[in-house]
Amino acid sequence: MKKLFVCIALMGFLFSVVGEDQKKSPEDMTREEMLEELHGNWVGHGASEEVRFRDPNGLLILTVKHKVEFFFHVDEEGKIEGEGTIEYDLERNTTGLDNLAATVRGLMGLVPMPGAPGKGAASSTAGKMGDKAMDTPGVTQIQYDAPHLKHGKEIRRFEFTGRVEDGRWVKLDKDLNYAGNDIKTKEKLMYLDEVLNFILVDGTPNNTLIAEYEVNKVKEEATFPCWSPFLKEPGILRSGPGGIWVVEFQEQGTHRNDVNVWEEYGYIWMARKSN
Repeated sequence: MKKLFVCIALMGFLFSVVGEDQKKSPEDMTREEMLEELHGNWVGHGASEEVRFRDPNGLLILTVKHKVEFFFHVDEEGKIEGEGTIEYDLERNTTGLDNLAATVRGLMGLVPMPGAPGKGAASSTAGKMGDKAMDTPGVTQIQYDAPHLKHGKEIRRFEFTGRVEDGRWVKLDKDLNYAGNDIKTKEKLMYLDEVLNFILVDGTPNNTLIAEYEVNKVKEEATFPCWSPFLKEPGILRSGPGGIWVVEFQEQGTHRNDVNVWEEYGYIWMARKSN
């Protein structure tokens, strides 16, 4: 009888250990279980690249980039409040302009001034730069500085909100729209809302970046808005090594927000629970 009790106790211990090791996967958790796990402080980082302009004749390519660091708190109801710092940059590829300038320099004084090669270049930023250089009286060579951020890389602070969801509704068939055609996935999702307002390091609100370019010592400026490090789609939650909660977001495509002049882009961000 004593041996029987010992065997039962040992089996109970073994089964309890297995139960502890075999935690539920995120997909199998209820909303209440999920929120209990996710409640706390998180830290994250991200980056993006997006071609905002590509001259059809290959004269100039402008690519905007950002790097972001952020932290946030998830409360008991899954609501998110956080803040972060973002660094903006504008990278230019001027290989086409460099080649054009070299050609024009070689032709200066020998033949009539050529227009920008190809069709439609004069209507573009790069074409206008070339036209201005060629039409300036007394010019003996083309001098230019392609568009760049006037103040170099720029930093902004921001605050943001978000929420945790335990799945999203998707259509079984995009061609069918009758009621009851949607199902809810088992994904565990984290939405970080798009940021609209940005602040300089000194606390001054500022949502604007300034691009500057120069042709034959004539400078011009153009402004464009700061952009959000978070898009409308959510990140997907998972349990990482050691049971640490992680959320990941990645999106690639072209013509973001249906803006035709914007070309390919890639956004990524990742965060993990820190306590």
